[in-house]
Amino acid sequence: MAPCAGDRSQQWLRVGGQWLWAANDTFCLVPVDGTNDVGLGDANTSSVSWSYDEASRIVVGSDALDVPLEEPRTRVILSPANDDVTQKWMIDLVSPDEPEYLINQSSKTCLGVRHGSTPSDAYVGMLNGNGIKNQQWFSVGDSWQWGGNRFYCLAPDYDNRTVILEDTSTSTSIWYMDDAHRLRIGEYAIDVPQTAPRTRVGLFKASDAIHQKWWRFSDIKASLEGTEPPVYPFPGSDETTYNQEIYRGLVNSLIPKTEPLPHPRDTPTFPGTVDPKTPRVTRKVTLDLSVLGQNRNFRMTVPKDWQATDLYVAEGDICQIILPESLTTEQALQITVQIGAHTDKLNPHSSNIQNKKYKRMPIVSEGFDVFPGVNEVRSQYGGNLIFIFSEGENFTVDVDVKNVVEAPFFQYGVTSAENWETVKMRDAPHAILESDKCVVVVPSSAARELTNPDDLMARYDEVLAMESYAAGFDETEIPPRGKYWLVDDLQIGAGSAHSGFPVMFTRGYYNLANLDIPYDWVVWHEVGHNHQQGPFWSKAYGSESTVNLFSLYIQEQLFNADRLEDMNSYVTAADKVDGGMTFDEGDVWDKLVFLMEIKHAFPEGWEMFRQLYRTTRDLSDDEANYITKDHQHQIDHAYKNLSKSVGYDLVLTYDRWGLPLSEEAKEEIQQLGLEKAPGDLSHRPPYSRK
Repeated sequence: MAPCAGDRSQQWLRVGGQWLWAANDTFCLVPVDGTNDVGLGDANTSSVSWSYDEASRIVVGSDALDVPLEEPRTRVILSPANDDVTQKWMIDLVSPDEPEYLINQSSKTCLGVRHGSTPSDAYVGMLNGNGIKNQQWFSVGDSWQWGGNRFYCLAPDYDNRTVILEDTSTSTSIWYMDDAHRLRIGEYAIDVPQTAPRTRVGLFKASDAIHQKWWRFSDIKASLEGTEPPVYPFPGSDETTYNQEIYRGLVNSLIPKTEPLPHPRDTPTFPGTVDPKTPRVTRKVTLDLSVLGQNRNFRMTVPKDWQATDLYVAEGDICQIILPESLTTEQALQITVQIGAHTDKLNPHSSNIQNKKYKRMPIVSEGFDVFPGVNEVRSQYGGNLIFIFSEGENFTVDVDVKNVVEAPFFQYGVTSAENWETVKMRDAPHAILESDKCVVVVPSSAARELTNPDDLMARYDEVLAMESYAAGFDETEIPPRGKYWLVDDLQIGAGSAHSGFPVMFTRGYYNLANLDIPYDWVVWHEVGHNHQQGPFWSKAYGSESTVNLFSLYIQEQLFNADRLEDMNSYVTAADKVDGGMTFDEGDVWDKLVFLMEIKHAFPEGWEMFRQLYRTTRDLSDDEANYITKDHQHQIDHAYKNLSKSVGYDLVLTYDRWGLPLSEEAKEEIQQLGLEKAPGDLSHRPPYSRK
């Protein structure tokens, strides 16, 4: 007992039958075994239940808290409950503080302490929303006290332009949320830089950028009161409904898992549902982080480190991901649990949404950070269980996964045809097909129609090997580590398909489980985008033109065909140039003809482009930066390298197409003494196909 001073050390939070100590709510009031004293115990494991009875006593069992009459009356004990005034308490029964979550509007993730627990070792950054204490903050005046330990609060680190923890009792930090939803201290705002993986926070001068804007959990939760979930599809112009759907997803992810999801999700429309009667299983999964570390800059979109499983988390289920306690927090945070491969996030600015409709929920996949020990993860959408790895230490670890269902899963070279006929009938909405070079995600309904998965995956591997070869990779230079993911979705952000990671396809247009699709132009084109060297030369010659160098190479290898010949594009482009058209005035096919004219004119053929890719990868960082800063540098870079590859100065061809070169570039090639190639390299009939 001590004179009342309003300190947090004198405050208690009443939660159920527990009295949590406000100064550190991981501890609660408990009887001390073998004595009549009271002390603190672990709130997570304590089963002690207190009550405040009608006689104003604080009671546990048959005993009550008692302040003996002996001076100086600083001691408190447990005595059999009686009517003495020493056992009577006046309690200011206010509701315990509600934890707040601070959600960045750009990343849709929560501010929290990623690892560490004191000002000397805490790393404040961004965490995927999962309602854990590391992400909780308590607003007290101008201070944000950390839910992991309210002795500490948020503070600025001006020297390192970031935020840290400091002692709450001595803090002078004054934070405020301004009208633009920025979390401010003076002229600075907390910023989530757009550099992947977006786990870092910075402290920068306030701007209008969305990555400086934040939602408070309590605000978005209150904004949903009285609203009803929409019926899909709904108009793309309805931004109010879109925002509410984003809020519903965030609230669902942060609500305590002891409570039911407050907002129903339209999973029957997409991604699908699992029968509640389908058996849930427990599995041990080996995660292989032993190969992390791309040891060079490939100057292309390299595959990410995703590890597929044959498991699926049903919508609404709480699964457990159990990591060994021997892992460090930093090692555990290299692992992200991803539920669902359908990662396209639709928004009002998506080209497939503008003037159209949302056919599915804007977000249908979730990522969760995990820590050593037991991690409880609830999926509101359901999805294939995927593990994503980030750079750091290299190691292999076994994790236990509980309360999941088995999904259709085919592994090329491992799963037999007989076994496939059984596993493809598993009750999960989406199936995974995996080979040496790629992972394909398709609706299970499509997988069940597939009788020859070996042939399908062999074709995907075949064309992906051709993509790598066209980009200049061979036995002398191995391609980037990792597998490309190709995913069928009900609705994607742009086009009928788009590149990136994963490469996304609209299932209404493409069935990735169809044996013909690996040999379809769309696959070659979209995966080709991932191999492009955009800011170094590809973009300057037309992103949608240079990408089809990959498509034309594969078409030639597979079918001895040339789409430009079939479309008569060589003739029409040459006629346009004869009529005065410049390169910049040409369409995507015309610009592709420019490059293919050079390819057809010299015996080096495809090797000239392969060498251009290799040379660009071999640039030093300074050389690469020099090229990316100027469009003319990019034009010159390809001109110089193509001229060197074919052994002729291509300056007259560039002149004919009205594609200007710098005097420095022309002089560099002239000094090599190369003969000038004819200006007109047009590829006209009769074509000679080898």
